[in-house]
Amino acid sequence: MGAWGTGIFENDDVLDWKADLLESEGIELIKETIESVIDEEYVEVDLASNALGAIELLAALQGKPGEILVNDSNYVEGLHEWVEIHKGQGKSLLPIAKKAIKKIKKESELKELWEESEEYKTWKNIVNELEGRL
Repeated sequence: MGAWGTGIFENDDVLDWKADLLESEGIELIKETIESVIDEEYVEVDLASNALGAIELLAALQGKPGEILVNDSNYVEGLHEWVEIHKGQGKSLLPIAKKAIKKIKKESELKELWEESEEYKTWKNIVNELEGRL
């Protein structure tokens, strides 16, 4: 999984996705990533991680950033500026983001991997908190 923590941006997959986002124009990558979760019967770990990152940024665009974006972290370098540039965009994606996060919590490889660890409860609380900000 390449994770070193339970946080949304504390794994290799989402940091690679973040780099792609910072090089892209607009919020299309966020939209595509979230929609991909809905299209999949079973959500693989990399897509689930990326979608949680996309949903975290979608919440931030609506003025509801998570703790990691409020408190500076090396993992989110460049995202504060990106959020400021795109602030207010993506409101129409909120319903599909809610569906995607429910699917990740219910039937994803990421959930299964966290269930096998001692940190599952912490991860689940982080995802539930994100869901509550949508």
